[in-house]
Amino acid sequence: MIEKHRRKKHPRRHPHFVWADPERFRTERKTAGLTQTAAAEYLGVSLRTVRNWETGCNRIPYPAFKLVRMRAKAIVHVEGWEGWRFARDGALVTPDGRTFHAWELQNLQLVVSLARRYMEARKPAPVPAVDRPALRVVA
Repeated sequence: MIEKHRRKKHPRRHPHFVWADPERFRTERKTAGLTQTAAAEYLGVSLRTVRNWETGCNRIPYPAFKLVRMRAKAIVHVEGWEGWRFARDGALVTPDGRTFHAWELQNLQLVVSLARRYMEARKPAPVPAVDRPALRVVA
C-alpha cells in the first residue's frame, strides 16, 4: 500500500548547474592572484575541493568559477569577449595580453571618427548620368 503513494522521480530535463572547465578555472584563479588555499577560503570550500576541481576529478560549479572570474576582474561572459579582462589598474586586457587604458581608447575613438570624416570628404563626386544617343550599326 505504501508503494502506491510513492512517486517516481524523473530526471531533470535541463541540467541544474553549468560546469566550468578546470583549465580556465586555474587560469582565472592565478589571474586573480589567488593560491589554491586562498581560493578555497574565498569560496568557502576545502583545499581538497579546489585541487579536485583543477585536476578534473570533480566538476566545478559555474557560480564558483564566476566568483573567481569576478575577483580576477574579468569581463562577464558574453559571446565574443572570451579571454578579455580588466587589470588591477583598470586597463582593458586583450586575450593576447595587450593593455588599453581608458584614455587610449578615447583617443582611438577620436582618431577613428576623424578618419571617417576625412574619407567622406575625399569621396569622388558622383558622375552625372549623361543621355547619349544609341549607336547604330551600319552594315
